[in-house]
Amino acid sequence: MKSGNKALFWRQLGSSILVVIALDLITGFIIIPERYTSFRTSHYYYHHGLQPNQDTWATWGASLYRVRTNSLGLIDSAAYNVNLEGTRKRLLILGDSHSEGVGVPYEKTFSGILSKRLTGEFDVLNASCISYSPKIEFLKAKYLLEQGLKVTHMFVLIDISDMQNELVYEKFLPREANLWNESWSSLRFFLKNHSSVFYLISSILEKRATRKFLERARFFNAQGATGTPANALELYASFFEGFDDNVLLSNPQFHGVGEWYYNESFKPLADRGIGLGQENILKLKQLCDQHKIKLTISVHPWHYQILKGDDHDYYVQKWSAFAQDHGIGFVNFFPLFINHENPVIMKEMYFIRDDNHWNEFGHQRVADRIEAYFRDKVNRATK
Repeated sequence: MKSGNKALFWRQLGSSILVVIALDLITGFIIIPERYTSFRTSHYYYHHGLQPNQDTWATWGASLYRVRTNSLGLIDSAAYNVNLEGTRKRLLILGDSHSEGVGVPYEKTFSGILSKRLTGEFDVLNASCISYSPKIEFLKAKYLLEQGLKVTHMFVLIDISDMQNELVYEKFLPREANLWNESWSSLRFFLKNHSSVFYLISSILEKRATRKFLERARFFNAQGATGTPANALELYASFFEGFDDNVLLSNPQFHGVGEWYYNESFKPLADRGIGLGQENILKLKQLCDQHKIKLTISVHPWHYQILKGDDHDYYVQKWSAFAQDHGIGFVNFFPLFINHENPVIMKEMYFIRDDNHWNEFGHQRVADRIEAYFRDKVNRATK
């Protein structure tokens, strides 16, 4: 082929590729529906999280609320570039969906409230995300610190779902943090939300994975999977992707994690989940010590614990003893919701209806307690 013909060939090929890409993106704009989980993304290092610089909407149950993330992919008041060095003391919050604040606008979550109240004293960053547990929280903190983020204090909120999640994530292995993995992660997110071809293929694969998960977790079929939103099932299936214990997956009691340590047959599993969580909190403690960061952990109850009425139950005892043994700060949120007040009224007043997550009044209580904890530490330090 002559040089002139070769040049023409490559020009035509390039033009054809550009046309195909343009048609793909235009078609994607038309056919890709509005998805209220589009800001969520898998992650090669810390399993899953939130995409950076998002300003969108999310749903939780019947609630529609605004979600914004900053340049680090952390839930925040706005999409903005975070100064890694910072100019003040910095509090990094880590936790699961309670700490992310599902169903509640950021400014009414405890982290949003604290961000306003502690202005001038602490910068508050919230690295929490749905279905996190100590292993993923350790990896998320390690990743952020290796990106150059400076932090003076970490506050990790722990609850009973962590027992299950620690078992689920036990075999998860992070991939190396490098330019290739970062670039592919960003490109994959872009294609999924803009490319019609990529969206259609990924949707088929996700639906297939969800069906496979439901076949393994027959409990959901028995309860009627049609009663659960499809996007919630897809999220749940993706979190359990590496968990291969079909006996446990098929057991309804395994999914009723709130009752584990009250059930003698499941108590050994509860202890194993707690043990794995404590191993990962120790890794986080070592990481904090290396970076001269103070670490505090807390525990908070679900409905089941509130109705039991024990503000220092088995779970609290295990974690408070662990914190004391290893010189880790500890806050018990159980008394905020388990006290002299009627437990049924407590559920109605401070939790989203028929849900274990706090409403704005529950977040207010948690914010009050955390603020008091930090102000007490500051006062002691100045004496």
